[in-house]
Amino acid sequence: MKLSRRNFIGLTLSSGVFALYNNQILSNSNFGIKNQKVLVLIELRGGNDGLNTIIPYRNSIYFSQRPNISIKNSLKLNKDLALNPMMESLLPLWEEKKLSFVLGVGWPNPNRSHFMAMDQWSTGSESGIGKGWLAKISDLIKNEKYLLSLGPTGSNAIEGSKVNSLHFLGNEKTLINNYNYENIEISNNIKSLKRFLEIEEFSTKKLIELKNKIKKLPLDIQLPKGQLSKQTSTALKIINTDFPPSFIQMEFGGFDTHQNQISRQNRLLKELSENVSALKRGAEKLNKNVELNIVITSEFGRTLKENGSKGTDHGSASISFLIGDVFKEKFIGRYPDLNNLDKRGDLIPNLYPNDLYGYIQNKIWG
Repeated sequence: MKLSRRNFIGLTLSSGVFALYNNQILSNSNFGIKNQKVLVLIELRGGNDGLNTIIPYRNSIYFSQRPNISIKNSLKLNKDLALNPMMESLLPLWEEKKLSFVLGVGWPNPNRSHFMAMDQWSTGSESGIGKGWLAKISDLIKNEKYLLSLGPTGSNAIEGSKVNSLHFLGNEKTLINNYNYENIEISNNIKSLKRFLEIEEFSTKKLIELKNKIKKLPLDIQLPKGQLSKQTSTALKIINTDFPPSFIQMEFGGFDTHQNQISRQNRLLKELSENVSALKRGAEKLNKNVELNIVITSEFGRTLKENGSKGTDHGSASISFLIGDVFKEKFIGRYPDLNNLDKRGDLIPNLYPNDLYGYIQNKIWG
């Protein structure tokens, strides 16, 4: 098999397996340490509308700018803000002070391209260039375990660390049977491509080892239905092993709600909330030695004013979520001022992603 540029890209994308730097993936002498810290990042793809997630239910501007898509029957959090009613399953965590809502988070000069904005959030840099923000924390705390992605497309947030990053899709055994790495002919004997394939083969084999070590979840752990449930199940199974990684990435798409936002976003927020609750409660049942924290982000928010299709367009500041025993604050940041918009008529952030990442690092690892 000749490996053309097209075949090379196709092989890379179809396998979804990435590895970086050293080869010490599963050999770690610190397994079994009590209170092991695990951070799960859930990236909402498409740009979640923060205004209909945490609702300024007493603000007349919110209702006047959204005559068709404003949320009327919300779950009151305080005298000014309320939670989307489809997120009711998160209320127990809120009441137990295990859930913080991050308000008005975004970049000072927001980029409204999905891809560029995702790169900005992934790296914690407005340029969108550099190590992933989880990879940076991994190096800073001298993490010796791999960083793991469970989302279908992976994430730059875990790329660039001194240890391996792996992309677990669950079909690695099929992939390694379909590709005979030893017999692939590299055009012009390009050493870098040869080395890439060696790393990819090694990573795939290690992912198969990981898959063979995970077991079914106990029957008393109930998982919701929907597209996110598979990732939630896999995350819990890996947390239940003797070698859970410190960083796990998940992703949940569909939040680009240009049309018919109410029904679409409400369905997604309900599924998200049920999975977050199942992930947190499931981890508490499975392994008392694991301290699980969950961070939920989106690449940008939506416009204040609804469009002609009963939806919203790409905006700026939005909402993030922090779930875990270390997050005691009910709110972080300030809700955007609906009277004070930028030149495009969008919400102005008051908290930047890299500041949020620093806060998360300090809370979890001190």
